[in-house]
Amino acid sequence: MGLTRFVLKRPVATVMALLCLLVFGISSVFNATLEQMPDTDQPMLIIMASYSGAGPEDIDELVTQPIEDQVGTIEGVKSMSSTSSENRAMIMLEYDYGTDMDDAYNDLSQSLDALSRQLPDDAETSVMEMNNNAGTTMMLSISNPSQEDLYDYVDQTVVPLLEQISSVAEVEAMGGKSEYYKIELQSDEMAQYQVTMSDVSTAMSMANLSYPSGDAVSGKLELSVSTSLEHETIEALKEVPITTSSGKIVYLEDIARVYEAEESRGGISRYNGEDTISISITKQQSSTAMDVSSEVQEVIESLEADDENLNIRIVRDSADSILSSLKDVALTLVLAAVISMIIIFIFFGDYKASLIVGSSIPTSILVSLILMTSAGFSLNIITMSGLVLGVGMMVDNSIVVLESCFRAIETEEDKGLLGYAKASLSGTNIVLQSILGSTVTTCVVFLPLVFLQGMSGQMFGSMGYVIVFCMCASFLSAITIVPLTYMAYKPQERMQAPMSRPMERIQNGYRRIMPGLLKHKAIIMIASVIIVIATYFLASGMETELMTADDTGTVSVSIETRPGLLSENADAMLTQAEEIVKGHPDVESYMLRYNNDSGTITAYLRDDRDMSTDEIVEQWETEMADLDNCTVTVEASLSMSFMSRSRGYEVILNGTDYDELQEVSSRIVAEMTARDDVMNVHSSIENTAPVVTVKVDPVLAAAEGLTASQIGSQVKQMMDGEEVTTLDVDGREVSVMAEYPEDEYRTVSQMKDIILSKPSGGYVALTDVAEIYYKDSPASISKTDKAYEITITADYTGGNVQSAIDSEVISPNLSATIKKGVNSMNRMMQEEFAALYQAIAIAVFLVFVVLSAQFESPKFSFMVMTTIPFSLIGSFGLLQITGVSISMTSILGFLILVGTVVNNGILYVDTVNQYRMTMDLKTSLIEAGATRLRPIMMTSLTTILSMIPMALAIGDSGSTTQGLAIVNIGGLSVGVAVALFILPIYYALMNGDKKRVVLDI
Repeated sequence: MGLTRFVLKRPVATVMALLCLLVFGISSVFNATLEQMPDTDQPMLIIMASYSGAGPEDIDELVTQPIEDQVGTIEGVKSMSSTSSENRAMIMLEYDYGTDMDDAYNDLSQSLDALSRQLPDDAETSVMEMNNNAGTTMMLSISNPSQEDLYDYVDQTVVPLLEQISSVAEVEAMGGKSEYYKIELQSDEMAQYQVTMSDVSTAMSMANLSYPSGDAVSGKLELSVSTSLEHETIEALKEVPITTSSGKIVYLEDIARVYEAEESRGGISRYNGEDTISISITKQQSSTAMDVSSEVQEVIESLEADDENLNIRIVRDSADSILSSLKDVALTLVLAAVISMIIIFIFFGDYKASLIVGSSIPTSILVSLILMTSAGFSLNIITMSGLVLGVGMMVDNSIVVLESCFRAIETEEDKGLLGYAKASLSGTNIVLQSILGSTVTTCVVFLPLVFLQGMSGQMFGSMGYVIVFCMCASFLSAITIVPLTYMAYKPQERMQAPMSRPMERIQNGYRRIMPGLLKHKAIIMIASVIIVIATYFLASGMETELMTADDTGTVSVSIETRPGLLSENADAMLTQAEEIVKGHPDVESYMLRYNNDSGTITAYLRDDRDMSTDEIVEQWETEMADLDNCTVTVEASLSMSFMSRSRGYEVILNGTDYDELQEVSSRIVAEMTARDDVMNVHSSIENTAPVVTVKVDPVLAAAEGLTASQIGSQVKQMMDGEEVTTLDVDGREVSVMAEYPEDEYRTVSQMKDIILSKPSGGYVALTDVAEIYYKDSPASISKTDKAYEITITADYTGGNVQSAIDSEVISPNLSATIKKGVNSMNRMMQEEFAALYQAIAIAVFLVFVVLSAQFESPKFSFMVMTTIPFSLIGSFGLLQITGVSISMTSILGFLILVGTVVNNGILYVDTVNQYRMTMDLKTSLIEAGATRLRPIMMTSLTTILSMIPMALAIGDSGSTTQGLAIVNIGGLSVGVAVALFILPIYYALMNGDKKRVVLDI
């Protein structure tokens, strides 16, 4: 080939080109974007709606349902799910893949704008885009024992500084207490002077204003004029005048106490039991965690330098986990390369031969890195795993060329530089077509990944490109670097190589075994088919999951308290949970964040822990099961926020009648609880609590000149108070709240004593225009495509319990109106698995086409491809032995296997066809296997053993791609045996004694 000849004639130019590759390759690594996983954006938009003071049922009726009716008909919406809870609603819209999400965002925003008149006046809506990589990038914990107004400092200094960082999308602070000015209204004095809350609110809004008043000329300047009135001190606030309904003037201090107070802001936040303020930071979609980390740390250093008492801890930094994961994969890559070189040495017995093949590995990797970064791919677990897989594959071409060069040198009389140069050239040319065909066969397998839509396409498309880059680079390396280094190093094949004698014995044993096998072709064929069928039955019972995520050494304890639980009772319960977490010896640190009846304790485990993460999860589940007034879920935090581990049994019930659905779910929970093989049965609606409902009588209210909204507004003011204004005090924005004393209007009996003011003057009792009663309300109401949903979960013992529950408990309770639903994760798994199976089918077809063209015979192509179904015996068997589930990555392993397992068959069938020109069928079948035994063993062992570090899941990031490696190790191991022992049987059965006819044109 001209390129090989050029390289051998111009070694200096070739070395300079390699030097450029080294420089540009290293540069591409430093310039590459570092991420944990590829960016996998789902075509989803989320509507967040808030309506203060409304319970879940009111939110569902007044907010969620109108929004669902409005947006459900938008073009491109695939499915819709919603959750209505106290004060807020979340509606998630899933679009078809390929939808322009910018247009979808604009259409949705316009649709919500048109709906705004039909929603309650105080209801607010916003639209957010869904991004699976947009979880919390960093978590900070802030404390300062010397600063009393820490929350105000964080809210008005720290948060704005962090929000100014261009790579930061959102900053959220939780915990701490904020100072504010409290106007504590005195009911008796207000009644005496006939002052209402509305009067106070109006007076305060007029007591702090700035109003533009035109322009005035001063010399050569035109100055703007503003009229302002400000009250910056408590004493000034006390003197704010209030006009009563009778026209009299009273002062604020006449009807209220005004003083400085504190209130909890944003719930509870504790770090290792210490009250702190926690800050969660989310990155921009276009930015990386590395950018956020470096810039945030600069801000932290600056703030701590200004105040030595300020302590800002970085509790969680995604950049650290990303670097750790990539280091683990890089270690796996190095181990794979070293293992491949060791295999070469064992077979050839010359370290120079190992160096020749080894030199092709970094060259191919550098070329792949340059192409990868040029294509815009980031360095992440998936793309780097593609490099690891490529190591085993990329040496195959080099091994074939090297062995061919060894054979060529035997025919050369000159053993000097010229002789090795001729051997390099002729050896490369002999196998050029073979390695080109093998490379093309492997590359076409990944062609379907390029056209995959959905999450699997986004997740693995980059890996397909990377492996194709590796294979193309390895082909170029095999026809350039290998012949050049062979000429330069002049290696010699040692007859006393470690594997020389074992290989001779194996070859002789093969020659003895094969004649007996060829006598029983029919029996072997039938037995092999039965084994394949049995393997498929084995696979049907294996566990499945969408994606095996890495164990991050973090445990998440999610706590949902009973709605309306008093804050002091909730705090006491949270403290009990904290004690369990804090008391575990494997916990290094933990953080608690709690707000609005739900919270999370995130425990960070020690690297040298004695118990596994799953063992700790099970222990805490047992210990926290007895906590009162709450539902606790303990699970291992995973590297991908959209992944979850399925633990125990889960069923979703849906229906259009919520009352009927509640009744059926309660019956199912009772039946499951009564079973001996089921435990820890929970329902998504079990956290119900009685709510107090004020039902306005429209006729009586109208008679008093009141509307339902006016009554609701006054009741809310008396119960919760109202922010009447804000003041600028020493550069700080201070809230001014008008509230009744804490012991007033707190109980239900006190609510019944509420006196409402009428617009026309005068007063009326709340009980005269409304009925007050109790009503049970769930913590939240979930729906999918407008149908209500209730989820029931449980743990179980035994292997067939799930099917027993389905047949004995669930099915008898289903009806035409109550059906069994599918959760979004399972639906996504079904869709992504189907897409990957389709990609595998296309890959099989493409391999068939390439092989048919290569052999110029569909029959030989089909013969070689019989290795594919037989290789599944090893793949499924090894998955079963190791306990690894079938996931997207393991299915991707099957796709890769389609392109690699046929290579041994190609080599064997091609050799048989050559030998049949001069030998009979039986001798050809036996000698082809014996002759090609060593190259088949070498290429297979390098590929298999180089994947072992990945299969062992080295490091915290290894679990994601473990299934992929196990599938290929098992499949290729069986594939070697199939190519050497089963393929001769099929060749004899399908081809008989016919000799291939080649037209000599």
